Amino acid sequence: MADFLDNMRPVQSRLLVEIADSGQLQRAAQACAMTQPAASRMLADIEDRLGTVLFERLPKGMEPTPAGALIVHHARRILDDHAQLC
Repeated sequence: MADFLDNMRPVQSRLLVEIADSGQLQRAAQACAMTQPAASRMLADIEDRLGTVLFERLPKGMEPTPAGALIVHHARRILDDHAQLC
């Protein structure tokens, strides 16, 4: 898990943050300039590598699980650090 988090790509971080912010995979995919199926595969890969579900799939959208909220917080920090570096 730690290895994956240390090497998480910016696009993966952005996808997780966008899902958390919008609550919808389709909107998150659009914000990341990818298709919904590609975003779905990326999220499934992240969850598989971490060994946990990051978002609850609800009738009206997606909500971060406790583990998801922690990972999204980490992803926000990565993106903020990257923006400051640029």
